[in-house]
Amino acid sequence: MTDSGLLQHYLQAGETNVSNLLLHHYKELGMTTSQFVLYLQFKSYQDRGIMNPDVRTIAKNLGTKERQVFEQLHQMMTNHLVEQKMRKMEDGKEDAIYDFSLLINKLILLNENEQAITVNVKNTNSRVETFNQLEAEFGRPLSSMELQIVNDWLDKDKYSAVMIKLALRQAVMNSALNLQYMDRILQSWDRQGLRTERDINEHEKKFEQRKEDGRKPEKKTLKKPKIPIYKLGE
Repeated sequence: MTDSGLLQHYLQAGETNVSNLLLHHYKELGMTTSQFVLYLQFKSYQDRGIMNPDVRTIAKNLGTKERQVFEQLHQMMTNHLVEQKMRKMEDGKEDAIYDFSLLINKLILLNENEQAITVNVKNTNSRVETFNQLEAEFGRPLSSMELQIVNDWLDKDKYSAVMIKLALRQAVMNSALNLQYMDRILQSWDRQGLRTERDINEHEKKFEQRKEDGRKPEKKTLKKPKIPIYKLGE
């Protein structure tokens, strides 16, 4: 076969796409490498509409025996990675196919759980950092009541760690280092819909500018003396 013929044969064979999520985490789903490759064999046929490929052909592709293919499938069914379903064909007859939806669902749940764990870790780290910042500025550990107030800010009021950090900065700048003062600041920002660092900083900048403008003395306009107007001939 010529090089062009080999290339054409290669292209006509098609390709089997697999999610990188599965490629990187199939072990965590309880799959062995052999089972993963077996799944790819089935997928290569099912993607082309051959929902019930011949097990003998798959065994031949894998260089193994039919019995070993069935054993691997049985293990995967036990681990809820695949199930057999009956499919009605166009001629009204039914045949059994291997459905790997359970595998995909398990993969999605694994990904969601990992994302949830990541979020929880970030939230925990952010909470600890908030406590540390407060105690560093207060110069002492927070009391149990103060810890509860801060936890309520985070859990009930849904104030972000950034908001609390900025409120702490305002308390320090105004020499009012206590949670009651910070709470009034947080409530004020919340009523105005200020929840991001950028919005809060812009708001405080404008507030300081208005204060500065209020301190400037008003410019007095000099009154010009009235000049009488005489009519000619008077």
